[in-house]
Amino acid sequence: MPLVSALIPTYNRAERVGGAVETVLNQTHDDVEAVVVVDGSTDDTESVLAAYADDDRVRVRVNEENRGISYSFNRAAAVADGEFYCILGDDDRWHPEKVERQLEKFASLPDDFGVVYTGGVLATEEGRVTRRYRPDQRGDLYPDIFRGFHLHPHSSHMIRARDYDAVGGFDPDFPRGVDWEMTVRLAKRCKFDYLPEVLVRRTFHGSNISDEPEQLDVGRYMWKKYREEMVEYPDVAHAFLASWYLAKSRIELRHDRNYREGVRSAAKALHHQPSANAAIRFVIALTGPTGLQTAALARRAGASVQSTLLGGYDEGTGW
Repeated sequence: MPLVSALIPTYNRAERVGGAVETVLNQTHDDVEAVVVVDGSTDDTESVLAAYADDDRVRVRVNEENRGISYSFNRAAAVADGEFYCILGDDDRWHPEKVERQLEKFASLPDDFGVVYTGGVLATEEGRVTRRYRPDQRGDLYPDIFRGFHLHPHSSHMIRARDYDAVGGFDPDFPRGVDWEMTVRLAKRCKFDYLPEVLVRRTFHGSNISDEPEQLDVGRYMWKKYREEMVEYPDVAHAFLASWYLAKSRIELRHDRNYREGVRSAAKALHHQPSANAAIRFVIALTGPTGLQTAALARRAGASVQSTLLGGYDEGTGW
């Protein structure tokens, strides 16, 4: 019965962090601990966590000032005792059997597998599913991992502690895209596998970091750090650049930035990787923010229709 440590960085999420701790303690696998790092919060986070002071399964560390998500993940790992580390965002929730199912999967795999992730959903606070994350990548992911980060949700990742430690944890020089960047280094060391079931729920509440305009900087950070590696695999490099420019175009249009820049980014994506998808995105970009909003509404409508078919997810119970 290996100990599993959930690493939970939190910043000014007093209303959500308690739910993250509870989703760990409610696992069917009993040998778990929640390691929470309060990253310089100025709200009531510490008061919420004080309720667990007598529970030896909950360990809390406090950064006196905001140090960032990478630093906080690594500080949590430094005090964690688990054989496996689980990534957990303070606003994400797990199915009660998630940890148990992942450990069963690890037990069936060769020793060179270091990460097991799962399917998940993104849902509104009212329970409406807006996106389903469908795992489809396993085995040796390097260098294809540069094509884009498609191993969502990150809060589904269970990582062998030895592999996390071997790659040095998260890169504190990356203010964003830390999930993708660390996965690159893990992919150079170990193999990945997944469970297709929906075992993680992300909540869309309007203040998700992944939805901020600054996310378009992730591609720039990745290109700066890994350009020399990527260009050794031209097809991979072109796919990376196409994905980056598509993301830039979407964010530039969504947040009413320069319309011409949005179209230009879509054109660059099409140049780097000519495809039907890139062509459609380019046409949508030409229609401006209105076309993008229409496409987003159509996608959400489709996701809503599919939500009743999500295996393992019940909108009434949250699973």
